Amino acid sequence: MTNAEGRGHNAPCSNRDFDFFYQGLENEQLLVQRCTGCGTLRSLPSPGCEACASLEWEPVELAGDGEIYSYVVHHHPPLPGFASPHPIALVIMGEGVRVLGAMDGTDPSDVKIGGRVKAEFLRRDTVAAFRFRAL
Repeated sequence: MTNAEGRGHNAPCSNRDFDFFYQGLENEQLLVQRCTGCGTLRSLPSPGCEACASLEWEPVELAGDGEIYSYVVHHHPPLPGFASPHPIALVIMGEGVRVLGAMDGTDPSDVKIGGRVKAEFLRRDTVAAFRFRAL
């Protein structure tokens, strides 16, 4: 698995709003932010809550199971470390928040809107990651 320069996967970004997510993956946990002002869950880490504008949040672990809300099948250009074609799904997690994730290793014909999935953890070179697996 290499990037365009022939090295391994790029290291994830590092900042206050993302570090908790990658640390969770290292511990095989799928974490999202929960606003401490209003309780809204958000899966794209951000500094502020779009519901109430609070800047305060805490990490919350998701159970990892969900239902495919939408998906695409990525064909081209090839992504480093991924076989083509591979599905990418937007999943409504059991807790109600939507999470985007790869479904590499899953035959695209097995991916259906409404299909059940479970998050599984893996390493892409030195980077902890997750993907969804169809149930």
